[in-house]
Amino acid sequence: MGRITIPQLFTIFLLSTGLSNHVIVIPILLECAGRDAWISVIIGYFLILVFSLLILYISRRCQSECLFDWITSNYSKVLSVIIAVLFAIFLLVTGWVSLRETVIWTNETYLMNTPVFFIALFIVGVSLYISYGKLNIIAICAGVLLPLVVLLGIFVAIGTIPDKDYHLITPVLVENGWLDVFRGSSFAFGSAIELFLIVMLQHQVTKELKFRHLIFLVIFLSMLTIGPLLGSIAIFGAGEAARLRYPAFFQWRILGFGNYFNHLDFLSIYQWMSGNFIRLAIILYLITQAFSIKRKGMRLVIQLSICILYILMIIVPISDKQFLMFLNHYYYLYSSIFGVSIIIFLALLIKMSKKKVSNHAQK
Repeated sequence: MGRITIPQLFTIFLLSTGLSNHVIVIPILLECAGRDAWISVIIGYFLILVFSLLILYISRRCQSECLFDWITSNYSKVLSVIIAVLFAIFLLVTGWVSLRETVIWTNETYLMNTPVFFIALFIVGVSLYISYGKLNIIAICAGVLLPLVVLLGIFVAIGTIPDKDYHLITPVLVENGWLDVFRGSSFAFGSAIELFLIVMLQHQVTKELKFRHLIFLVIFLSMLTIGPLLGSIAIFGAGEAARLRYPAFFQWRILGFGNYFNHLDFLSIYQWMSGNFIRLAIILYLITQAFSIKRKGMRLVIQLSICILYILMIIVPISDKQFLMFLNHYYYLYSSIFGVSIIIFLALLIKMSKKKVSNHAQK
């Protein structure tokens, strides 16, 4: 079955969700809340921490049983399939957003003359290779990749200190009021809402998940957002940082090592690609797990079909402005609505199931 430990579960989410928090959502936060965007992150992640109590409740009540098997045994196969389809749609859209952002960034920064088709083909090919195995294979890959990702993050944070002026973070709540801050917190919340996917993996974790584990994970994910967010404001200023398409990446471009080593932004490729490979791999894995597909041949056919669909969607001519509008107005909003709704619904199913068992015992 390829069960994993809690630290391995965290490495997967730190790379997968960390990609969204560290890269994709930061330009939107800066555009929405400006220099006060870091307050939005704190509010958003506090709400995620409260929300994680429901995730913990579902995880514990399933008692190491697959969520969809539990729904089938306690309610019906039809309900289980409906919920699995909803999860699969969410995962498909999330994977497409991550792949498109990575392909466009790659094409605009260091592979300018390479067709997006071949870039997408390489990325989904590697992700498919990782996801085809058991869950512990994905966890092992994440565990190997994460330490250097963290070290590089520390390196760029320390190396750009001479270029930072943290006075640019002030004044607080002057240019942007609380309305913009709260609107920004909805994006921070939406970027981390995918933590609810833990309920799909809890039965493959060797130990019971506790609240302190989720606190640890939420704190680290918030740091992955606040760190490059504050760094971008301190280096470029709130106005200029908001105009940059990839502010976290541009911090690498100003980094130098002594008088002779410059252009170290190639190191960011490792960070970004590591997160994207694991993110797409876990998405492909979870889609097949949602429908309890065990046969390797069938899993390969489905995952390969999804990869082909992704490549076709990448070559569809969508402008960057349209893509950002989609993220700004639809993706994070509906991700939040779906994540909160599905977790509340699952919690209610568990609650009603306990009442049914209790009433049956009384009779």
